[in-house]
Amino acid sequence: MAFGDYVPHRDDSLEKWAYKEHTKVKHEILSKYLSGWIRILGSHNKKVCYFDCFAGRGKYADGEDGSPLIALETACRIKDQFEYIDEIVCTFIEKDKNNYNNLKAVIDAEKDNAEKYDKINILNPINDEFSNLVAEIREIRGRLAPSFFFIDPFGFGGVPFEDIKYILSLPKTEVFFNFMVRDVNRFLTSSKHRISIEELFGFNNVSDILEKKYSHLTAEQSLLRLYRDQLHNYASVKYTLPYKVNADDKLQTTYYLIHATNHPLGCALMKGVMYSIGTEGRFGYLGPAEGQMTLESYGDLSQFKEFLLDRFQGKTLSFKEIQELSCMETFFIEKHYRQAVKELYGDEIIDIQGLGPRGGIKKESQIVFPKMIS
Repeated sequence: MAFGDYVPHRDDSLEKWAYKEHTKVKHEILSKYLSGWIRILGSHNKKVCYFDCFAGRGKYADGEDGSPLIALETACRIKDQFEYIDEIVCTFIEKDKNNYNNLKAVIDAEKDNAEKYDKINILNPINDEFSNLVAEIREIRGRLAPSFFFIDPFGFGGVPFEDIKYILSLPKTEVFFNFMVRDVNRFLTSSKHRISIEELFGFNNVSDILEKKYSHLTAEQSLLRLYRDQLHNYASVKYTLPYKVNADDKLQTTYYLIHATNHPLGCALMKGVMYSIGTEGRFGYLGPAEGQMTLESYGDLSQFKEFLLDRFQGKTLSFKEIQELSCMETFFIEKHYRQAVKELYGDEIIDIQGLGPRGGIKKESQIVFPKMIS
């Protein structure tokens, strides 16, 4: 299909606001992670902030809650469960005027319920662009409480990498970003989209870099790798996790949800959420037609044990350090680490110092890996 043959729907088109299964999966990840994030950050800080930077409508065309309402319901549930939560500030930004009008009407109706939203400071929705929000944050020199930014655009325009980099340079900030890999790949060589794509990645000649550094990968994987490399190498982010999302009606990757954080606990928390939602055991929603991998087929830990022995050969590290150092390198989560280490210990391949009183592995337990496996 030629570029000129593709006419995207307007952002306020109701066709874009039909609630689909992959959207539900995205919202489940958002809600489940936000629950843990508020609970953890709220225990150490009087105020935490949530930003929905491409908030869209308050409700979908069929009446399903949009991401702003999902975030508010999540915040309500957590502040009711944990009395130590002092204040949750919620900011919603939407550029499209028609979507904004729907959003404002829905949010205004919610704000009338003062008792429900005690401790939750719902700011008036903002009809503006994401970059202008970031510019305002720059003006106050980044003096923010711990903040979580949900960045979920239609397409890939209006999300300059420089803005993402700045957000992640601030203390205790995290980003959950919808990276529209299908659309980026579709328009990669289009002159009309060159500036938007260069802004997205933060440099010029994106196609040339892909060809020079990532030609051994598929187009989809090369774009994902390049963006994550930018986060790590240019924005100095310590941890990123991608979650693959297919369209409901075909086995085609539509986008990746990328979580970026500088704290190992954030990485571990999101890893557990991503593992549990969609196709369990794989970081992705692969569509209802996909033959999904079961826990049984994923349950053989032999390769994972080999990975641990090779990765940490000759080292002595705490159980916590092992997970932190390899968080982005495997699909496995804490229960798998614990099981693999127990089995290696039972087979007398590794040693464990500082077990619990009943022989349990503690976070600070020291795992002694052999220098070489004979």
